[in-house]
This record gives sequence, structure tokens and C-alpha cells, in this order.
Amino acid sequence: MQVADTRAAILETSAQLYADLGYSAVSMRDVATKVGVTPANLYHHFKGKDELIREAVGHFFAEKTAPIADLLESQGKDVDRLNLFVEYFVRLLTEDRVFFRLLVRELVDGDEKRLDDLARSVLERPFHLISTLAGPGRSEDERLLSTVSIIGTMLGHALLAPLLPHLPGGRPDHSDASVITGHISAALRRAFHSSAKEK
Repeated sequence: MQVADTRAAILETSAQLYADLGYSAVSMRDVATKVGVTPANLYHHFKGKDELIREAVGHFFAEKTAPIADLLESQGKDVDRLNLFVEYFVRLLTEDRVFFRLLVRELVDGDEKRLDDLARSVLERPFHLISTLAGPGRSEDERLLSTVSIIGTMLGHALLAPLLPHLPGGRPDHSDASVITGHISAALRRAFHSSAKEK
């Protein structure tokens, strides 16, 4: 295995282990064993666990969120581009177990430095683009809160998916990505329509 391939394998394996077990439960030796390298080889690539966590999280989210900017910069109506984002992000949350778990873990356990790195290097551009689409003509605060509400709604659906079949009127298909996307997209269309009427 070449150096670049080894590094990529370490980052991907680390992200999976951290998502499933948490940061404190995974040692450098655990990662080395899972990748199939010696601990010394692992330390050749990363100075220590903090650096490995930061690099693994940054690498994983950058890779998974890279297509978002292209979706939001595509041609078409604002509401259509926002729907493309909703569909992509909902699928990430509901169909990519590692992405969902690692995102929740970062929101719960991420330290200030990693959260700042995540916000600046990975999420800042997509967040800005969504904010622009979510509230044309509104104040910066309104756009920020609208963007948080959109993302929070998607995240909330994914978090509550296991509970949905147990709620009154809930069905297993309510946690399906296409059902969630359809519901959120319809709500966004109503919001856009209402916002356009107010102008």
C-alpha cells in the first residue's frame, strides 16, 4: 500500500471507528489494528490521537459534503436548488450511517477547535450558499436562523427515524429518505411562496 493510500485508509477507518464507538473508546492501537499497520506506522502519519481525530473528521466531512456546493451553484430556480440540497443531505443523514453518527458525535462531543475547523473548512461555503437561497431580501440574522431551521429539520427527522413507527400514526416509511425529502421540500415551497407574497 502506498503512503497516500495508507493515510486515506487510516482516515476512513478512524472516522468509522469514532462514529461507532466514540473518540474516547478508540485508541491509536485500535486504529492501527483495524487498518493493518503497526502503531509505529500510524505515528509516522499522525503525531497523536488529537491530530488523527481532527484530520479524520475533517477529511470525512469534506469528502461527503463536496457535492453540495455544486448542487447549490447549479442553474435553476432558488427553490429547485434548495430542494436538490435537501434531497442530498437527507440521503446522507438517512443512508450513510457513518456520516450521521459522526455528525451527531461532533455536535455532542466535538471540542471548540474541531467545531471551528469543521465550520470553516467544510461547512462555511455550503452554509453560506444555503443561507443565500433560504432568505433572499432578509436580514443576515433571519437568513442564518432560516438556514439553521432547514438543517435542523432534516437532522431532527433523521434522529427521530427509529422512533417514528412507535408514535401515534407513525409508520416505518415515514423515515424513508424520499418521504422526508418530499415533506421538507413541500414546507420550503410553502415558505418561499409565502415570502414572495409578502414582498
